Amino acid sequence: MKTERSSDGLTRRGFLKASAIWAGGAWIVGVPALSANPYRVLTDKEAEIMDALADCIIPPGNFYGGRDARVTRFIDRQIGPYGYLQHDKEMYQTCLPALNNGSHAEFGRDFVNLYEEQQIVYLTDVEAGRYNQRSGDSGWEQFSPSAFFNTARNHCMMGFYGSPEHGGNKDYVSYRMLGLF
Repeated sequence: MKTERSSDGLTRRGFLKASAIWAGGAWIVGVPALSANPYRVLTDKEAEIMDALADCIIPPGNFYGGRDARVTRFIDRQIGPYGYLQHDKEMYQTCLPALNNGSHAEFGRDFVNLYEEQQIVYLTDVEAGRYNQRSGDSGWEQFSPSAFFNTARNHCMMGFYGSPEHGGNKDYVSYRMLGLF
């Protein structure tokens, strides 16, 4: 079998090997860039808002708060295509940005950038239904702000107290907090 060499001394086989290695390396290097967002459903911004909301519902103290317990990861997995809460996917994708828009209207800042006291005041008003009447105008669409808050609070509790295999309760934080571990 005759081996063809190019003018620079590279054989066809050598070229194919180098091409395969280069393409494989490019693919491997490209994978982290494609999967920079660790969430399956939520965008980075939605996850950031959900983390702040989770910390308001389950504040950090001697143990992890909602963010560090990975409550957002739990919710993201459960509203995904194979999750038990997939029927709430549209609610989260609509209401998390609406929560942020309402924060901007009320305080002039993103929800995640509010002081903790401002977040609590705002969420107390959301929970009490103060924004329910104007919900259509501020991006909540067909969802009631107070109903969203109640749903998110329930899902945060599920993520915090549930089994870590579902994405939340990192390091069995709630089990340790309850003295079960």
